Amino acid sequence: MRNNARERSLFALCAGPFEIIMSTGLLSVESSGLQAVPLAEDPRTGLSVLGYLAIFLFAAVLLFTALFIYRHILAKAFRTSLKEDYQKEAEAHEKSGRFVSAASIYEHQLKNGEKAAELYEKGADYRSAAILYNLLGMPDKAKELYEKDGDHESAAAVSLLEGNYEEAAKLFDSAGDKINSAMMLEKAGRKMAAVRIYREAGEYQKASELLEEEGMLREAAEMFGIFLRDKKTEEFTDNFYEYALKLERAGEHKLALEVFMAIDHINPHFRDVRVKIASLAPAGEEDRGTTTTLRNFIRSGKLEPRHALKLWLHILKALQKAYEEGKAHGSLSPDTIAIDVHNTISFLSKPVSSVYSAPENLQGSSADVCSDIYSAGIILYEMLLGSLDGLGFSRIVDTTDDVPEWLDDIVLRCIRKVRGDRYQNLEMIFSDVKALSDRKKIAP
Repeated sequence: MRNNARERSLFALCAGPFEIIMSTGLLSVESSGLQAVPLAEDPRTGLSVLGYLAIFLFAAVLLFTALFIYRHILAKAFRTSLKEDYQKEAEAHEKSGRFVSAASIYEHQLKNGEKAAELYEKGADYRSAAILYNLLGMPDKAKELYEKDGDHESAAAVSLLEGNYEEAAKLFDSAGDKINSAMMLEKAGRKMAAVRIYREAGEYQKASELLEEEGMLREAAEMFGIFLRDKKTEEFTDNFYEYALKLERAGEHKLALEVFMAIDHINPHFRDVRVKIASLAPAGEEDRGTTTTLRNFIRSGKLEPRHALKLWLHILKALQKAYEEGKAHGSLSPDTIAIDVHNTISFLSKPVSSVYSAPENLQGSSADVCSDIYSAGIILYEMLLGSLDGLGFSRIVDTTDDVPEWLDDIVLRCIRKVRGDRYQNLEMIFSDVKALSDRKKIAP
């Protein structure tokens, strides 16, 4: 109300000259005689119009002069007077104990942030005080008042901007923000303390990563194992693969092999899981000084069809002999077939990739001759091509030109998914090979 009254009085002062002119009747159309006398009839009419224009110009000059006086002299005086009024009002609030009201005037009308912050603090409005202290470049005071207000996260943010990571970590921890607390400790270079907080927060993957960075490989693998607890391999295959790699790096080869085997059971074509299984499988009965495995033959690439067939038949005859001696057959793969310097074939007891297992074995059926024939067919496929990349998608003759179609047909019959469509015994394979090779270019 006070402001409006002043503005009205000032406006009246500025408008005074214009009202005087109006009251004199100089601007009255009726008194000018313009309505009754045509311009063309009296030469003095032109002079009258010029007079009126001069009066209008004079009035405009008076008006702009009044506005200039108002803006540059009277308004300044008005603002000074208004500032004094706000000052008195703020002092009155402060004297009566209404500190927050006084602080608001100091902040918004008087633009005195330091005094406003002091009064906000005095009035227990700690948050408003903290914000002002932070703007004023007083971070310690800002943090103190944020904490008084119970806002530990804002206090931590101030510490973070200062680069005081350890203090920020403590404040985030007080706020219950474990993740940010651990991140601050990590920034401060306190990785082991960060590991503890990450673990408390259930961030086992991040904790494992830091442990590995610190060279604690076994502990890193154990921490990652906690993350995978109660999780299914088929849903977290990538994570289980990473876990197996961590176990391998930690020297836990047996546990790593078990994890790779679990992945292989779900998806034998997943990344390099078959290679990992082959490299981690124990030597078993292999005498490294005098024997090698079929895997070593295949690593150098595909075998020439003639040599591949000859070696394959040699393996089948060794398998037939084992059956005759009553020895239990097991899973066949290039990693379980050992060859000594005299070309004697023996079979090792090793875990193998499920890609070599017959479909019925994967469903729980016991292994027998027919399932071993399936495994043998997969092995011959790999010997002829050097890999299993096209298995299930293309025939051998579609991939290479040096394998005859009749040999490809034998492979295909060995690896039929339906048991009844395969060779039922080894003698049937020997008979087919003999009959076909007698008429073709490749001889066993």
